[in-house]
Amino acid sequence: MCDLFAMSCNDEDRATQSLPRFARYATGNPHGWGMGWYENGQARIEREPCRADFSDRFYDSIEEARSTNMIAHVRYATHGEHTTCNCHPFKRRYSGRDWIFAHNGWVHGVDDHSLSEGETDSEQIFNHIMDEIERYQSRGEIRGTYPALKHAIGTVFERYGEHINLNLLISDGNMLYVYHHYPGKPIYLVRRSKEYGNAALVSTRELSGEHWIELEPDRLLVLDRGEVFVYSTPLI
Repeated sequence: MCDLFAMSCNDEDRATQSLPRFARYATGNPHGWGMGWYENGQARIEREPCRADFSDRFYDSIEEARSTNMIAHVRYATHGEHTTCNCHPFKRRYSGRDWIFAHNGWVHGVDDHSLSEGETDSEQIFNHIMDEIERYQSRGEIRGTYPALKHAIGTVFERYGEHINLNLLISDGNMLYVYHHYPGKPIYLVRRSKEYGNAALVSTRELSGEHWIELEPDRLLVLDRGEVFVYSTPLI
């Protein structure tokens, strides 16, 4: 059932060791892959509806992707056809920034959104979250991104119930946000020291022999250039 990977660094870096290891899990997630990162403040998305480990474009993207924030996904389709527009990550521009999003799990009964290009429940939930962030921040002059995202995630559970599976990665180019609500599909974190400062990797798989920490359910983790900025109390 899909796998997720993300990286947050104090300086622009690549994931040339971790992403090939991550690609091994395409054997069980054969319906597509995607990578998103930032170049000069704008999101670049590369996606294909095929196995990552069989794709030259995937390995070319690994070499080209250099960023302080990066998100990758390998897809097992539960909603939507095997097409590029249904591959994660998805992108939306809001408040002068490109936001990118990837998800694994499912949310039943989610309504189609006018801005969605594909058919997945994941893309609909992303647009729902972005709508709620915009709605929350428009209600007052001092309303930050972190409380807005907490509010938006809360509205997903209010609308669709607690019996959903929602592992998500989202970035606005500055911060990387990680949320885990999927019994049986953990998310792990490992932190590294680099010459330029710290780096952090997040994945639904332990990709190395390092000490990976399993995130607790329902908490929102915020990474700022490789540092843990916030690790919230449970949201639900």
